[in-house]
Amino acid sequence: MAGLGVVAAGSLSRDAAAAGPYTGPLWVHLHASGGWDPTSLCDPKGAMSVEEQERREAMNRSYLNADIGTAGNLRFAPVGGNAEFFQKHHSRLLVINGIDTATNSHDAGVRNTWSGTLREGKPGFAALVAGVHGGELPMGFISNGGYDTTANLVAVTRVPDTGLLQRLAYPNRIDPSNNENLDQYHTDATMTRILEARQARHGVKLEQQRLPHVKQAMSTLFTSRVGQNELKQLIQFLPEEFESASLKRQAQVALAAYRAGICVSANLTIGGFDTHGNHDDSHIPRLTQICDGVDFLLTAAEEQGIADRIVIVVGSDFGRTPGYNEGNGKDHWNITSMMLVGAGIPGNRVIGATDDRHNPIEVDPVTLEPREGGVRITPGHVHKALRKLAGIADDPLVQRFPLSEEEDLPLFG
Repeated sequence: MAGLGVVAAGSLSRDAAAAGPYTGPLWVHLHASGGWDPTSLCDPKGAMSVEEQERREAMNRSYLNADIGTAGNLRFAPVGGNAEFFQKHHSRLLVINGIDTATNSHDAGVRNTWSGTLREGKPGFAALVAGVHGGELPMGFISNGGYDTTANLVAVTRVPDTGLLQRLAYPNRIDPSNNENLDQYHTDATMTRILEARQARHGVKLEQQRLPHVKQAMSTLFTSRVGQNELKQLIQFLPEEFESASLKRQAQVALAAYRAGICVSANLTIGGFDTHGNHDDSHIPRLTQICDGVDFLLTAAEEQGIADRIVIVVGSDFGRTPGYNEGNGKDHWNITSMMLVGAGIPGNRVIGATDDRHNPIEVDPVTLEPREGGVRITPGHVHKALRKLAGIADDPLVQRFPLSEEEDLPLFG
């Protein structure tokens, strides 16, 4: 356990990461935990009549099919904050519908959505890209939950309390959150001697080890413990006040770490989507929070001058059933959607489709138009395209974790 985060033993050293502050894109994964309902968001399926809304087999009781909204080439369910969100951001949004996660299990669904495979122990894309570009950065991969398996490629940084950053950045300050009180436990000279002693001890212990993966784990742990200079730089970019909504606070930390040059990727998460009961009343407000979170990220990135250097991927465990159970809820359904926006992502576009009962429709592997006998889109296809977009597909580290799909679908052009 290292102050700010949990360090995975065997994290690989990357020469590129040691060259200086990271300046590539910030990769943000926003996870809707529990299994969201795309038919109430970006793959709308309303009831055909008022009478059908009263029946359990209704696709959605909260709106009629005739009321489905449009924004550019995108269609959205006319509920919650969807209209405002899609009308504002449709020109930048890519929606991928009809994705088959091949499971109704939470653990497997989360793993498949964010790593591109059902196989256990495989790193998510956020860990892969951070391992390639930020293996030695103090906050190369920030995770607030979701799928953060790294396969020992990079340390995971978790920030449960934003006040913790101040204490870690200024460990010698008695009251690090109070800039008017600069009293210290030790003099600067004493702190220098302490650091020198720690470095000497680390060097001795490192020489006693013979296993490369143990030596690298020790180095990663040491780096995380003495990275106060980078954390001080992070503090300069944190807002004076944090947002009250958890998702927005997570975004603020990720953006600040990125601007400080010490973050490559970040997992943001929001729960409450496993609505087996009282689906509409519980689920739709959570979807609105997703839309608000993405809007906040995009707006903040614009204000901070990094809008052209951020990529946001939004997804969930899986989808929810076409119809309601006896408790007015919806159960697990393996078909889902993902939304993407940012650098290199073609906007105002929908790929994939589902039928009236939310079953996937196959697509032509070249044109991506619906075609019988074509390809059923899977998370693996999305991750193959993400690896190419990030320019890491041919990296030796990434090639250790191949994806099983044979097709390279041109999802991003």
